[in-house]
Amino acid sequence: MTIAASYLVSDGIVFGADSSTTVQVTTPQGPGVVQLLSHSQKVFEVGADSRMGVCTWGAGSIGNVSHRTIIARLADQIDNATTVKEAAEKLTALVEPVVKVVGIDFVGYYLGGWNKDSHEPTCFHIEIKPTGHNIQPLSLGMCSFSGNPKFFNRVFRGFDPQLLSNLKSELKQAFPKDSLENFDSVFDQAFEKAAVPLITAGFQDLPIREAIDFVYSYLHITLKAEKFKFGPPTCGGPIEIGFITTDRFFRWVRHKPFYSAIIEQGGDYDV
Repeated sequence: MTIAASYLVSDGIVFGADSSTTVQVTTPQGPGVVQLLSHSQKVFEVGADSRMGVCTWGAGSIGNVSHRTIIARLADQIDNATTVKEAAEKLTALVEPVVKVVGIDFVGYYLGGWNKDSHEPTCFHIEIKPTGHNIQPLSLGMCSFSGNPKFFNRVFRGFDPQLLSNLKSELKQAFPKDSLENFDSVFDQAFEKAAVPLITAGFQDLPIREAIDFVYSYLHITLKAEKFKFGPPTCGGPIEIGFITTDRFFRWVRHKPFYSAIIEQGGDYDV
């Protein structure tokens, strides 16, 4: 499982993801060993010296075609006049036919950048399934989480999002059925009132450096929670973060070198 995020602010767009990918070997007897690799790349610049970037999650590749190749093909179709929305549509047109052929359940992308005529930052949340696709723009000041946002939401909101439904279910079992009239509405109002003081912050139009910190915090908290919870981790590897400001092309904050998989100890990777 991937953890990925994109934050759209008036300064630009931040992309972030972990580096793990899952490989499953299929044998004549059925699915075989599942192996977790920790040095894949999920954040990409669209071409070179580009005003657009992409972050992916879900499927580790599109059949036998890597995301790197998909993004390279997308870069070939983009020129100075291409808008971010048009690029999102071109990416979907490249991927969707292959998804239907190879039978991938789901692949997701964040594609963002700024439009040439206005320098306006824009980012799109793209989901592609065999049954169709969905392209939605992010709102300004919105950080979108994908993959596994549960642990970060616990920190950010002060409680697990599942707590409301779990509490409601347990309380219903403790009361006689004839005493549960208007229970749902009363409980929801009470829970909302009690939860408001626990919410530490809200999404907002942060300066680009703070938006980078926010995305990093989400990735870091989730990786640590996955590391120390019981059971095998579903994400991991070095954190990678790229960003685009409205006055510059794509830049890296953290980007692992190509020798990262052959060194004994991990570390901070800067360009």
